[in-house]
Amino acid sequence: MKPGNDLRWRSVSYKVFFLFFVSTSISIMAVGYLSYHKANSIIRDKVSQIALQTVQQTNKRLELMLDEYASRSQLVFGEKKIQMGILGDFQDSYERSSNMKQIWTFLSNMVNVKNDTLNIYIFGEGQASYWYRNTVNPFAELPPASMEERSQEWYQDIRAADGKIVWYGVGPSLVLRPVPDETDREDVFTLGRAIKNLDGNGEIIGVLVMEFDPQSIRQLLSEVDFHAQGRTMIVDRDNRVIADSDGSLTMQPSGLDLPDAASGILTHELDGTQMMAVFDETPGSMWKLVGMASLEELEGDAGAIGLYTFSLVVGFMLVSFLLAFLVARQMNRPVSILLRSMRKASEGDFDVQIAAKRQDEFGVLFTSFNVMVARIKQLIDELYVQKLFRTEMQLKMMGSQINAHFLYNTLDSIHWISRVYKVDEISKMIFGLSRYLRLSLSEGKEFVTVKECVDLLDSYLSIQQIRYEDKFTVHMDVDPAILHFRVLKFIFQPLVENAIYHGLESKRERGRLDISWSRQEELLLFEVTDDGIGIAPEKMTELEEALKNEEVLGDHHFALKNINSQIKLAYGKEYGLRIESEPGAGTKVTMKIPLR
Repeated sequence: MKPGNDLRWRSVSYKVFFLFFVSTSISIMAVGYLSYHKANSIIRDKVSQIALQTVQQTNKRLELMLDEYASRSQLVFGEKKIQMGILGDFQDSYERSSNMKQIWTFLSNMVNVKNDTLNIYIFGEGQASYWYRNTVNPFAELPPASMEERSQEWYQDIRAADGKIVWYGVGPSLVLRPVPDETDREDVFTLGRAIKNLDGNGEIIGVLVMEFDPQSIRQLLSEVDFHAQGRTMIVDRDNRVIADSDGSLTMQPSGLDLPDAASGILTHELDGTQMMAVFDETPGSMWKLVGMASLEELEGDAGAIGLYTFSLVVGFMLVSFLLAFLVARQMNRPVSILLRSMRKASEGDFDVQIAAKRQDEFGVLFTSFNVMVARIKQLIDELYVQKLFRTEMQLKMMGSQINAHFLYNTLDSIHWISRVYKVDEISKMIFGLSRYLRLSLSEGKEFVTVKECVDLLDSYLSIQQIRYEDKFTVHMDVDPAILHFRVLKFIFQPLVENAIYHGLESKRERGRLDISWSRQEELLLFEVTDDGIGIAPEKMTELEEALKNEEVLGDHHFALKNINSQIKLAYGKEYGLRIESEPGAGTKVTMKIPLR
């Protein structure tokens, strides 16, 4: 990749475009995804609730149908003529024949009232049994139930129910006794209940089996409409299908793992298709009415919403792309102007100025750039002039160094002449002055060691003591551990000079000057104490104000003000001088600076 292309792809405008488009697109996709899933969840819940309500309503109709079947069985259960026939409680054959005709009439009327009753089997355990079948020869009086029949599982289950109804659902007939005109055995809906002796102690005297046309139940199940492809069925407690809408699944496992709850909703995969199953328990029968339908068809509206949401997401992403492009373009234009101007400035053209007028942050940047370039040009001009001045100063310094050497040599000659003529005071002063000048110049260095400052101060004091003819004594205490640290050169001697001129010079008797160099943690503590005339209160107030104020208040106390300012500039505003004085008792000046 070329350097120009690499810079373009790394530019702020492309980053803004990328970040804006990506962040907006992610937000749009997240909102679309969450909206679709929320809508899908709401639709699924609504569809599930509607399907469950449909199944529950159908279950109520099924319950009414079963109640009606139970009512018919109750009529047979309580019919006196049937109980007389089973028990054989007749005086003669005429009475027996008359009773049989009445049973026939009763059963015939019951069957003819509703065409859905196919067969009625009354297995007597006394003298007779009765069958009424929906065939050519419908009625028959038969011998009592045989031991083989009584040993059948269904027969034992009915007797064990003790008069309560036992529901068997849709399936082959339980009764296996052949009938001469029977041609086939179709599925029937069967119920059974034990017949008790109503005139005795309630003992069981027989078993009633009623078979109904399953078409009524199948019709009821087929009328359940989920507006989707599916099926409706009735399952027993073993999850076996006992009735469905077309009879194709009768007596087969349902394939569902239904919970023990009375009603509910679950999903189930059938032949690779995701199905929604709703179920509701039929009261008193331990059956569950189950409706199943394809989730894909039930959630057809969700698919339309998903397509619509996808279209919105794509549309908003296109809008986001255009907005990101426009924003990046607006960002790139002022940045390009600024880059071009900066490139010209980097090539040495400091006359470049950005003429664009803007009221935003770029306007501030343009103005700042113009001021900066103008200032750089001004500084370059100033530096050029300073360079000329520096060259001139170097020449003058060379001359001054020559003069300084000439002065050293002259003072040294005077020192030796005074020694020859034995004028010791002149010799000491000349030697001290020569040494002081050498130390104070220090090859032009601003920072020197504490030891050099001590030597400089010692030379200065040797001159002053000769001048004042031992008017005061000097006691200097120096901590050897701090001699190697570097400090400003000219901040110590003026404090000693102030103590001599303003404190000790005006004192009549002999004075004392104490100078201390010590270490306090990481600080250098320099103290100058004299027992001179001290400072008057009003002068002390003026002096303290001068040290606090950064402005120069006048010529008074200029040396102390100058030293205090140098300390704060070199070391920080937390460092400086502190003065304590009492008129007639003396003055103490304390300096604190960091050790470096």
